[in-house]
Amino acid sequence: GYLVSSPEAHLAAISAKKHAQNNGVKVATTLSDPNMVRFFKPQIEQLLEGGVDLLFCNDDEALEFTEQSDIHQAMDVLKQSAKQVAITLGKKGAIFFDGDKLHTIEAHPVKAVDTNGAGDMFAGAFLYGLTQGYSFADCGKLASFAAGHLVTQSNRLDSDKD
Repeated sequence: GYLVSSPEAHLAAISAKKHAQNNGVKVATTLSDPNMVRFFKPQIEQLLEGGVDLLFCNDDEALEFTEQSDIHQAMDVLKQSAKQVAITLGKKGAIFFDGDKLHTIEAHPVKAVDTNGAGDMFAGAFLYGLTQGYSFADCGKLASFAAGHLVTQSNRLDSDKD
């Protein structure tokens, strides 16, 4: 998703997507950040043109991109651009569309210290589950657990250390 901010990288992402699809390789992408959606929506729409296999986003990104006020309405819009969709909802968990039905995953109750990287951890764990043959619901549970664990730790470098 961040590749859309550079004209060259945007074209490379579109080319890579087409190459993957022409060779039977599934394509997953993310909306990346609400500001990416605000400032680069036309480029994201171009990247999603023709659809992707799996789209990741958080609730803010989903609502911004779809211009909806309800997450379920946003999901309905996103399903037009992706065969499967995963929307994270922070401490409220996540919702997924597996291509057939909607799943709701509760978040693991944790004390969040730093949410930086939670979306990346979520997507990585979810994709790991898919590559291991997990069900879509189990991929969501694994992803929620991994992201929940990550946010309990500080992910920032301590500038006072040598």
